Amino acid sequence: MKNQESGYVYILTNPSFKEDWIKIGKSSRPVDVRSKELDNTAVPLPFEIFATIKTTKYNEVEKIVHKTIDRLTNLRIRQNREFFNVAPQVALDIFRDIATAIDDAEIIEYENNQPIDCETGIASDNKRTVHNSSDSVMSDTASIQFDFWKRFNENAYTDTVFSSMFKLRKPYAQHWYDLSVGSSNFHICMTASRQKRELSVGLYIDSDKSIFYKFQSMSQQIEEELGMKVQWREANKASRFLIERAFDIDDKQTWDDGINWLYKMCCKFKELVEKYK
Repeated sequence: MKNQESGYVYILTNPSFKEDWIKIGKSSRPVDVRSKELDNTAVPLPFEIFATIKTTKYNEVEKIVHKTIDRLTNLRIRQNREFFNVAPQVALDIFRDIATAIDDAEIIEYENNQPIDCETGIASDNKRTVHNSSDSVMSDTASIQFDFWKRFNENAYTDTVFSSMFKLRKPYAQHWYDLSVGSSNFHICMTASRQKRELSVGLYIDSDKSIFYKFQSMSQQIEEELGMKVQWREANKASRFLIERAFDIDDKQTWDDGINWLYKMCCKFKELVEKYK
């Protein structure tokens, strides 16, 4: 039987709407195509892509997202329409929660209608080519990255502190992997860069720069708690602070040490959120 094709569930914003008005829908085609179709005389300005989930289960996921928001309260702007009175960051957090239970879910965040690279926080003019576990052909780099995050998941139960603090989703072949910290304002992003030969862990702060500035004002205290030098990177979306260490992903004998470091530092980042948010 032919494999089901992937599609998208998307969050769209519009500059002509209120800040907490969004459209959540689905499309079997690339979302940039769908958003352009919606740019018509019914809206003053074009829609902007905030985030997407790519999955073969996009029909089911859209229904789950709509039902989840409807259960929170009566947030539909108009019944039988896909517009909701909810902050886009809250909808993105719902996306992340749902993605943990779906094997092939891939979340992509956008800025200026371009996908954001989680490592750099920069929107690229060229969309990233992403391979996941269902691809029949996978590059050497993608394969080793997928195997690394697979071991990260498999070993998680051995670290009782980490496994009690985080929900894991299935890995896919990408240099980064992110975790929810239970708030729509934050998420933790880890990278295992083959090109840079390093691991990094960062706390990404969605949109609200006042929270970023608050953490930055405590930089010395935060560095003492993490035990490492922190890099601060401000952006229009997803400002973050992060730490890095040398790591050769091609040397599999170092994987367990690197993974244990990630467990430890992710726990510390979540503790920072709970302590200072």
